[in-house]
Amino acid sequence: MSSAVGIAERIAQLNTAWDDTRVDRCEVVTDFLRLEELSAQWERLWESDIRAEIFQTPEWGRAWWRAFGHNYTLCSVVVFSGAEVVGIVPLVRSGQRLQFLGTPEADYADIICEERHAPEVLALAFQTLLEKVDGWKECSFRHLSKHSRLVRYYDTLPRDIRSRLHCVPAESQHTIILRNGRDEIFQSLLGKHHTRRLQNKLRKAGRLEFRHLETPQEAERYLPEFFRHHVRRHAAVGRQSACGLPETQQFISGIIRELTPGGRVRFGVLELNGRGLAWALGFHANGKYLLYQHTFDLDAWHYTPGEVLLWNTLEYARDHVTREFDFGKGDELYKDRFANYSRETYSMFLEPRSVSGTLRGTGRDLQAFIQPDLWKIKEMAKGHRTTLRTFRAVRMWMMGTCGCFRQARKNGAVLKYGLHLARELFRASILSEQSNDVFGRQTSLADAARPLQTEVNPDIELQEARLGDLVDLAWEHPEILSLSELAECRRRLKNGDRAFIVHEKSRIAIVCWLANPCAADDTSSPLVITPGTPALAMDVMWSARNHDTTAGYRLLLSALACEAAKQKSDLLVHCSSDQPLLRKELDRQGFAPRFHTMHLRVFSRFRRDSVSAYKNHDVHSPQPA
Repeated sequence: MSSAVGIAERIAQLNTAWDDTRVDRCEVVTDFLRLEELSAQWERLWESDIRAEIFQTPEWGRAWWRAFGHNYTLCSVVVFSGAEVVGIVPLVRSGQRLQFLGTPEADYADIICEERHAPEVLALAFQTLLEKVDGWKECSFRHLSKHSRLVRYYDTLPRDIRSRLHCVPAESQHTIILRNGRDEIFQSLLGKHHTRRLQNKLRKAGRLEFRHLETPQEAERYLPEFFRHHVRRHAAVGRQSACGLPETQQFISGIIRELTPGGRVRFGVLELNGRGLAWALGFHANGKYLLYQHTFDLDAWHYTPGEVLLWNTLEYARDHVTREFDFGKGDELYKDRFANYSRETYSMFLEPRSVSGTLRGTGRDLQAFIQPDLWKIKEMAKGHRTTLRTFRAVRMWMMGTCGCFRQARKNGAVLKYGLHLARELFRASILSEQSNDVFGRQTSLADAARPLQTEVNPDIELQEARLGDLVDLAWEHPEILSLSELAECRRRLKNGDRAFIVHEKSRIAIVCWLANPCAADDTSSPLVITPGTPALAMDVMWSARNHDTTAGYRLLLSALACEAAKQKSDLLVHCSSDQPLLRKELDRQGFAPRFHTMHLRVFSRFRRDSVSAYKNHDVHSPQPA
């Protein structure tokens, strides 16, 4: 703690020089209404610090408690000097653990007090926790900036308290310090050629506008889209977004209502022709802007809207922010390109005076010893893209597999899925053999003019799925599409393949791909039979096994035949031996077998693909894939 301010004797001298005010008592507050009564003094203490973070405001605490308070018990320590509040240590209890009120949602946490009273407030508050609050096993103070009062005054605490406190390095957060050379910094950031090129690309596509929503009512209209795309964006990289939880949605809505009137919250939206492409939720206070949450529409990924959003947010900061632009929590790679400063954060743990507390404290000391080495390993992994992609692929596979097990447990089929998983792992790593018949039919102008055959079942719906829809599918139905397959889905969409989903009574019945072999630039695609063939090729990726999907196949084949006819192409359909309903419908609609494909793979390295033509059909001669 070399960065701590002074030593205990020096602090005592400074306190004497300041004034004669001394803290004299503590109150443990367990009713939030009591904190509300003290909100005016809370606000006064917060405003006394010109570097105070938005996360220590009473508005933040109020919104957080309304959303998450039902899971916690209030256990905050308020320090008085006479009748005046001189410090607040906002804590809540969950079971036998204490933590800061407002975390883990807060990017930075700290006590609330005037600078001159910080040592006394900390000493008296911790003494109260150790001696007068029973039933807790550990008190964790997370998300502490190295500039926080708790970190700076740690060394000034009495020895018996300091021996119960254990400081552990947590992570680094990226920020742009504007102290010197402010104009040059923004000129460099906003003048990046790559970002300006992306901005111009979007402007050519239509009317591009970035604006901040100035009223809570206007922001509320945009929040559902913000939440939906935030969940999608995280799912696409194998992470679970907290914005999918009702409590988090209630909390963010509450924060906007609480802070918008004072201009401290800035909710921006980037729109193209009136359609939202990207959203940024940030906080602006005390000359600092903090980018709290942001996301973009995955279906607009080819425009790179995330970078354009950041460019517009930096442009806002150039005109309004004087001290700092903070990227907030997270170690995304893009932050390294823009930040000019890395701020360390810490976690502190207060252990009670007991044997179990001493043992946990020893474990925390060990954690503090090895944490710097773990940081170095993590930084090395970030710098090695192959390693980073490997870790991400493993994480997404594990999340997808866990999701499938949850679904199987819900359906009472854990053993069945376990056997299926073992079989798939064997096929993927040892031996995989797959054979398909490829059915074809020449399309005509009559197919293009024929209405879709929906009269069989009006409850059937055919949807062309974009990347965002496939992400939703993988997150909500991992038994249909794995998260680890999303990268391949994005590649296929980029290459011009199209995905379709058939719903029957709002349930997913069929998922398939449609490819144009002539346009495919990767002849190893499973839908390519003979490159250059004037045909569209369909392959069923998944179909429901527990009910009749004949009507769904009928609509799907009718729609794709119409699409092929409009492009003056034939329609080829891949059908395996375990799809009898599809085979039956193909026969009914006049499709005939044209090819037989065989895909053999051993140890994921050796592969042999073959294509042979059925006799009595005018087809190209067989050739290896």
